[in-house]
Amino acid sequence: MSETLIIVTADHSHTLTIAGYPGRGNPILGKVNAGDEPRLAGDGLPYTTLGYINGRGQRTDLTNVDTADESYRSEALIPLASETHGGEDVPIYAVGAGSDLVRGVMEQHVIFHVMMEASKMATR
Repeated sequence: MSETLIIVTADHSHTLTIAGYPGRGNPILGKVNAGDEPRLAGDGLPYTTLGYINGRGQRTDLTNVDTADESYRSEALIPLASETHGGEDVPIYAVGAGSDLVRGVMEQHVIFHVMMEASKMATR
């Protein structure tokens, strides 16, 4: 392991959001609750903890919907055929030779240079 660099990252994010200040223990796939009752949005309808800005699940009345069911489609503000990539930074984690070069926010092309530097370390 002393000559190996392992990097874990992603090439993009998605437009997933966590909404409405769900309380501790609120089901991540469920509706946002205020005590025993669902919290209501400005349109008077309940809403889920997780949501997307775009995709196939247009907003409907979720009062009698099982949002944890595997066939449920998360709500989306903008109706599209599928959800799209987002623009947030994605995490990067590293262990092993050269992992000290990985930290904080990095430009994607810098990861290549980190790997090149780590490969030089391994041949020394």
